[in-house]
Amino acid sequence: MHRLACLAALAAAFSLAAAQGTARAGEPKEDEAFQQRLFGRALEGKPIHACFTRVYDAGHLAQHPQQNVRTMLLLVKADPDTDQPRYALRLGVTFRKSGAHFESAGDCGSIHDTADVGGAAGVAHCGVDCDGGGIDVAMKDAKSVLVSIPEGARIWRANSDNDSDQRRRFGSDDKVFRLDKTALTECLRLADDSAEKATMRRGQ
Repeated sequence: MHRLACLAALAAAFSLAAAQGTARAGEPKEDEAFQQRLFGRALEGKPIHACFTRVYDAGHLAQHPQQNVRTMLLLVKADPDTDQPRYALRLGVTFRKSGAHFESAGDCGSIHDTADVGGAAGVAHCGVDCDGGGIDVAMKDAKSVLVSIPEGARIWRANSDNDSDQRRRFGSDDKVFRLDKTALTECLRLADDSAEKATMRRGQ
């Protein structure tokens, strides 16, 4: 699996995220506000999840011929096990010319302040595993997020030992996606293990 191959890179990324979290020790209110909007409640001593999805119909794809993404599924997790909250994402994607499922994953550290993102409050900047680019997650409104992949991001075929980078599948119009909040059970296939699935089934 790609996660084993990337162990060293992940360790370095987590160390950087922890350092960033320490540097942002003066921003707990922003993290809490982000948690309230994204998860519906603040992080209180145990992990919480949120699931977002979008299926693009034929009409939308016809109007955006350079968009290759057909469906997108996003699982966001907040973890309290560090001095500062840490956010992680897992992404599931299918493309218009392939029925195969592809995935991505990354660690987001803590929330960047408004000055970093041109005035947009509460944006999680996430580094994809194995130095695979970046994905940003920002709240759009109470029930949706904006997922930004401006330079593309590393993806790999789901449930496969082949961890080759498939980011070339993103088209020139695959930059920003609005995803809508949905039940956590919709994101079960992105969970790491059975314990996490059980937690998500309980609505956490």
